[in-house]
Amino acid sequence: FLVDGVDVNDNLFGTANNLFVEDAIEETQVLTSGISAEYGRFSGGVVNAVTKSGGDIFSGSYRLSLNNDDWTERTPFEKDRDIKRNDKVNKYHEGTFGGPILKSRLWFFASGRYVKDESQVTLPQSGALFDNLREEKRGELKLTGTVAQNHTFYGSYFNTSVDQTNTTFSFTIDPRVKQVRQLPNDRWVVGYRGVLSSRLFAEARWSQKEFGFRNSGGTGTDIVADSPFITLTQALGHYNALYFDGNDPEDRNNWQVAGSLSYFLTTPSFGSHDIKAGVEIYNSRRTGGNSQSPTGYVFDADFLADASGLPIYDAQGRFQPVFVPGESLLENWIATRGAKVDIKTTSFYIQDGWRATRNLSFDLGVRYESVRGEATGDIITVDTDTWVPRLAATYDIKGDGRFVAQATYAWYAGKYSESQFANNTDVGNPSLLYAYYDGPAGVGMNFAPGFDPSNYVVFYGSFPTQNVVFESGLSSPVSKEFTASLGAQIGRGYIKGTFVQRTMENFVEDFISMAVPPTDVIDPATGDYYGTFSTQVYRNSDEPQRDYQGLQFIGRYPFTDRWSINGNYTYQIKNEGNFEGEGTNTPGVSSLIGNYPEVYDPQRHYPVGRLNDFQAHKLRLWTIYNLGLGRLGTADFSLLYRYDSALTYSLAATGVPQTSIQLARLAAAGYPDDPGSQTIYFADRGTEEYNGYGLVDFGLTYQVPVFKTLRPYLKFDMFNIFNDDTLATFNTTVLRNSAGPVDSLGLPTTYTKGSLFGQATSAANHVRPRTWQVSLGFRF
Repeated sequence: FLVDGVDVNDNLFGTANNLFVEDAIEETQVLTSGISAEYGRFSGGVVNAVTKSGGDIFSGSYRLSLNNDDWTERTPFEKDRDIKRNDKVNKYHEGTFGGPILKSRLWFFASGRYVKDESQVTLPQSGALFDNLREEKRGELKLTGTVAQNHTFYGSYFNTSVDQTNTTFSFTIDPRVKQVRQLPNDRWVVGYRGVLSSRLFAEARWSQKEFGFRNSGGTGTDIVADSPFITLTQALGHYNALYFDGNDPEDRNNWQVAGSLSYFLTTPSFGSHDIKAGVEIYNSRRTGGNSQSPTGYVFDADFLADASGLPIYDAQGRFQPVFVPGESLLENWIATRGAKVDIKTTSFYIQDGWRATRNLSFDLGVRYESVRGEATGDIITVDTDTWVPRLAATYDIKGDGRFVAQATYAWYAGKYSESQFANNTDVGNPSLLYAYYDGPAGVGMNFAPGFDPSNYVVFYGSFPTQNVVFESGLSSPVSKEFTASLGAQIGRGYIKGTFVQRTMENFVEDFISMAVPPTDVIDPATGDYYGTFSTQVYRNSDEPQRDYQGLQFIGRYPFTDRWSINGNYTYQIKNEGNFEGEGTNTPGVSSLIGNYPEVYDPQRHYPVGRLNDFQAHKLRLWTIYNLGLGRLGTADFSLLYRYDSALTYSLAATGVPQTSIQLARLAAAGYPDDPGSQTIYFADRGTEEYNGYGLVDFGLTYQVPVFKTLRPYLKFDMFNIFNDDTLATFNTTVLRNSAGPVDSLGLPTTYTKGSLFGQATSAANHVRPRTWQVSLGFRF
């Protein structure tokens, strides 16, 4: 995600930070295939937004958006529990203003956004109500100046501050778990663009982005009251206390320097060439130990529930954990607060837009990336380089642009995320001891044996700086893409169809086997001996699989100057593999592939099949009609039809302990530890489907001229106007049938459905019901 050419991605998750104001965006470019070598550090696509810069005429806007939880109908999940929505109007203010400081020389542009809202959330599983509070302030000031003809300098500063009162996760189920945190975020950018000659154009840019977490997590140290719990075999749930340590602040920053030269060359024999060559230095920095708990402990235990799966609270209104010998787990996190890692990517690229003939043109590019990472303790995290080609050919069949065929072939090297390439450091990656419960069975927050660490037996340890090793030359995964498309102009409209094939290779995967000797782990500060643990080696591998094939169609047809119809449709032919690669709050994770090969069977532990984002059909079809009302203004009406076919899920049981056969094999192989609980599959990956749905949305915008360019407007939107309440996803918990047949590893081959299987455990399992919202404002 780029804003004015600046990378605004979160270092860890890859999502975009809120360093923009919607009404300040002038243009948005979305690149999904055949992407120029100018862009790097991604494996999916590029979204590039350009903001306004002001001009010789003063212009601006103001918008007030209103929403209310009570303007959304209740889902069946909420109706069954008689959950009422809050009736409170939330206001979102947004404004822009720009114009000249010195006409034809210096311009300014400013934008801002202010939100203070309260939204009601129905927590999953428990169905408890929770009020999320958020106050957000965004502001930008941008200056653009022309110091000489065709030479322009610009600079901007953007600041976002957020105060939140919320739960830790979307899967937090306990209303008692509440945090009040701050998320400071800002962006600086300074740049130059200029015409050096009639054929030569230059650009240069420096930028810096900072983002942090403050007071995110708990601060108490009482092991009972302040330790978070994660469910083990029930649907994923977090309860009892805040996750993360509020005493361990985290920062995710970056800085970037980039420059390029563009040269236009015309030759009599080889056509015209638009050549762009550039360099980019991008440094990503993460600071913090990512302590998972203020007490240092996280418990993995299910909660006491009734026959319908709802929690049974104790007299103090608390969830009651169930401690089961041999199954309940204790995670002991040992964080290094203030640890720091820098990952620097230095890139060079050249791209040639070559128009060979009137009908035939090519885009030929290549990008080189050199990456080096250094962390606290003089640890080298990554030191490698990569070449990625970008090739495209376009054939204008008749030479008039009415029928165009295109083919592309490109490699995209993924970004070097700290979620993977700091795994051999203490940065955001605390040391961990895993232990299973070996005390008496019991229930409740007052059950002292369950909270006594001495009743847990350590079976696994991960100490990043000691028993985690990066193989030399470790590099980012690569997505190899081929596309073929055909586009045609039909009257005043167009249609384009594209075949896309993508294969992921060179995954970053961890391997644990006796091929690499175990490691004696010692606390470097105290000299204490923690034990001997298996060594975890990260290397690039093609054993994980992710393959995609799809057909994409996009089209538009204007029936008149005031009425048009638009649409896009994607049909997934294939989206399969044996490796998801990420999960909730777990980006860039490795898998069981290559770990403890004596006890993990590919068919039972990481089968091939449809991935969890497989969706055969996705359709968006919309029409817009502009009604002219003369001096009374204009009204724009729009209808949007959204169809999403069912997503997939797998029949798999989580939290399954190692069998006696597996434990015996581990001991015979000489492992000093064991991997603990496991997830086992009872069929191929993605054999089951949720439910698909189709929704209709309506929009109306009315604006009227008042004075010169001043135009007040009113906008009304209604989503899901027919109030479809389809159960789009649902609980998929299955349990191993220990009384049935077993395989060669002693693992059950049959299952029983959980008590909530097929039911909603959250309002989010249903399609978002009918919702309406209003905004009003003016532009000039």
